[in-house]
Amino acid sequence: MNRETKLYILGETYIKFDFEYSDISKSLIKKAYLEQVGLKSHEFIKAKELIKISIEYDKGSTKTRIIFWGTVVNIYLGIGNYGDFKSGVREIVNDVKSFSSYVIDHIEADPHISPNNILNTQRRTGMPGRINELYKRIEILEQNINDLSNNQIQAELQEIKKEIANISEVLSPQEQIPFLQSIGNNYKQNLPQPDKRKTTYLYNRYVLKPDEDIEIIKE
Repeated sequence: MNRETKLYILGETYIKFDFEYSDISKSLIKKAYLEQVGLKSHEFIKAKELIKISIEYDKGSTKTRIIFWGTVVNIYLGIGNYGDFKSGVREIVNDVKSFSSYVIDHIEADPHISPNNILNTQRRTGMPGRINELYKRIEILEQNINDLSNNQIQAELQEIKKEIANISEVLSPQEQIPFLQSIGNNYKQNLPQPDKRKTTYLYNRYVLKPDEDIEIIKE
């Protein structure tokens, strides 16, 4: 896995429109975002100068994703508003979910887009969301440990270790170190080899590839 600093999807607002796919439809969606949302992202994202935003479309479709790109470690270290790595991950998740709700509400209110034009919306939490799910899984295990058999505990512990190994493999060194430091020793000792199929999925799903061309929105 490439260990250079990467941009990750920190969160995305997914909106499926019923428009025909065309340059006109794409321009309409972009115009609605800029007019109805624009600089409001600065009110939701603490590290606004470290975030890049793009509008992406599934090929041949107006399934639209308004994506936040950034590096997790730079955001929580860059301005110090997020605390430690674990707290930072959770705050980023909350921020992007709040902003996604704002985006959805205000694009629905655009005078050129009817609510009937919007078929589906989702608030997605990107790589921080994936890491946060791991934290939750650890907490659930610890909360229920007295109710589980030793075999159940060991089985869940091994699954958690697999997820730690897979996430760690995808992160660049500047994120990998604080990520592992945020996890207790019981979970990060004797990690298994990463699962190539799963790390490939994580990379393709959350990481901006070197040859991937995105248009950053100028707010």
